Amino acid sequence: MKSKKWVVMLLVLVLAVSMIGCGSKEEKKEPSESGSKNQASAPVEISVGTMTFAESPSNDLDSIKQLNEKFNVQLNIDYYPVNSYKEKLNALLASRGLPDVILVEDINDPAFANAAEQGAFWDLTPFIKDYPNLAAYPENVYKNVQFQGKTFGIPRVRPLDGHEALIIRQDWLDKLGLKAPATMDEFASLMAAFTKNDPDGNTKPDTYGLVQSSVSGYMMSMFGAGSTWKETTEGGLEPYWTTEEAKQALAFWSKAYKDGYVIQDLPILKPSQVKDMLIQGKAGMALANVNEAFMFSEELKKVSPNAVLKAYALPSAPDGKKYYDQQVGSYGQFLINKSVSEEKLKKILEVYNETATQEGYNLVAYGVKDVDYTVTADGSITQTDAGKQKAYGTATSAQWISGFFNKYQRAESSGISEEERAYNRSLIDEISKVSVANPGAGLPVSSVWLEKGADWQKKFVDLYTNVVIGKSSMADWDNFVNGLKADASFQKHLSETSESFKAKGK
Repeated sequence: MKSKKWVVMLLVLVLAVSMIGCGSKEEKKEPSESGSKNQASAPVEISVGTMTFAESPSNDLDSIKQLNEKFNVQLNIDYYPVNSYKEKLNALLASRGLPDVILVEDINDPAFANAAEQGAFWDLTPFIKDYPNLAAYPENVYKNVQFQGKTFGIPRVRPLDGHEALIIRQDWLDKLGLKAPATMDEFASLMAAFTKNDPDGNTKPDTYGLVQSSVSGYMMSMFGAGSTWKETTEGGLEPYWTTEEAKQALAFWSKAYKDGYVIQDLPILKPSQVKDMLIQGKAGMALANVNEAFMFSEELKKVSPNAVLKAYALPSAPDGKKYYDQQVGSYGQFLINKSVSEEKLKKILEVYNETATQEGYNLVAYGVKDVDYTVTADGSITQTDAGKQKAYGTATSAQWISGFFNKYQRAESSGISEEERAYNRSLIDEISKVSVANPGAGLPVSSVWLEKGADWQKKFVDLYTNVVIGKSSMADWDNFVNGLKADASFQKHLSETSESFKAKGK
């Protein structure tokens, strides 16, 4: 009996020990599971470096908090003053202290180009397609910011078209019984009429056909020269100002200036003064953004209540075609540090995909609707006093995102009528059908240009201006261009740039 009791007690003891062992295993497992849950729920910290044009916003803004909560991240944005931004970037790069995301104005800057070649940043080419809002940016925008044929950054988008239009005093057109010019000959005739036929009715010869500031690339691009680079028949590139089309433009503007149809302060006029001359009724036309016709009209009406400015298509060049240069479609791009994991990279792209929508952009740029900003029936946005105090705004809080691509951004303005907005949009649609991308966009600056480019550029600008105002002749221009074409250094510059262009196209 004792032996049986002993056996029973032994069995109970073994069972108890085994249960204790199982219990201890469970106790060890539970903290592990709890820890993994806490780890999974911990927000992903994302650091961003960008510029600001004014006061630096706080990271405690409601817009940041909402994004943090939605994507389980902790956004830490550092804003650096725009005037010292390049120096700050170079210091961060030299110290290897770059944040997870950094805004770079030009990836072809030698310091960042070298870093990209050495693998400092993620190649986003295989990832962008998985983020529909980012993938919806125009193909040309991505192409313009590529580095060695790859997408290394998220472009901070801007519209491609709408910056080249002919804005005209519509009331002057109507008074003189004329119409917007369709050809360069009609353009010259209209400049003459606005200069000679007293369109303002004050019986004084005090008006000009056109106001423009200093040397404008638009003055050449409308003749088909481009305003940066032009592709050659051999598949290379040449600067727009060495083309035959540029020479045609120069002859046209030289004659218009000599005849007194262009404001005579052209060489010294600043861009901001173009608006002033229009508002003061000194000129009937200018080359400007599509929406500036409405914006300038609002101020013009304070001086002349019946005055109206309207945007029109550019006149056709002598070959019968209309020429517009696309802009690059971005102001810098956001590079992602290769030190972050692929998982974190995807989290970053999720956030930027969200802020590439109109709603996401408005949240970051303007804050919480009806608290930090209001929207009128026509879509105009007004920042509230509360929003201003928090430093919301396109020049501040929106500087860390790539933004919402609005093709019609230059068609719109606060307070514009639906009719004028629709007209402006149709004009931009017309322009976008024929506008041409800059073939030199995104190309590295040649080694020769770094050394001699500033001198060449100054000589070109000075001579162009002097030919227009009659201080130099067309023969002087020919000598200058032919001299460049015979210069071994200039030829090396063209060769390096053309080779980069060909390589990028592969």
